[in-house]
Amino acid sequence: MSPSIIKEKFDAYLKSFNTNRLEGLFGEYYADNFTFHMPGFPPTKDKTETLAMFAGGLAFFHETIHPTWLSFGERSVAMEAQMHSEAMQDIDFPFAFTGKTYKKGEKFIYPLIVHYQYDDNYLLTTFRSFSEVLNPDPGYGICKSILPGYEYVGDRKVD
Repeated sequence: MSPSIIKEKFDAYLKSFNTNRLEGLFGEYYADNFTFHMPGFPPTKDKTETLAMFAGGLAFFHETIHPTWLSFGERSVAMEAQMHSEAMQDIDFPFAFTGKTYKKGEKFIYPLIVHYQYDDNYLLTTFRSFSEVLNPDPGYGICKSILPGYEYVGDRKVD
């Protein structure tokens, strides 16, 4: 496997993820045995559980990922990023990565470190992540300037 092919596949996945539309998009990037591990959430065991988890989360937040550091391997991607989030409804429980509640329409950013793994068919099999849980001032220590080509472009239309 070539790191350049992994970069091409990852860039396509990230573009798809940032649309916040699950139907017909995420399925083409996740292997059936895809697992998701992130602080504050129970790990998923497969693609079906992962998509259900994202579907539930997208009712509360729309999020886009903007890398601040990337490293591509033969079967993996390591990434530090800024997660740009917008509350889609009033959130009266503390959000796991900021410890704050949010009103509908409020926007915020939190840091994210992720390790992705690919299989022989260039499908994602693993998402392992770290973020600063319950930190009221996210970004300290890992956020850097967003990489060229991954910039936040402002408000996006939501279908």
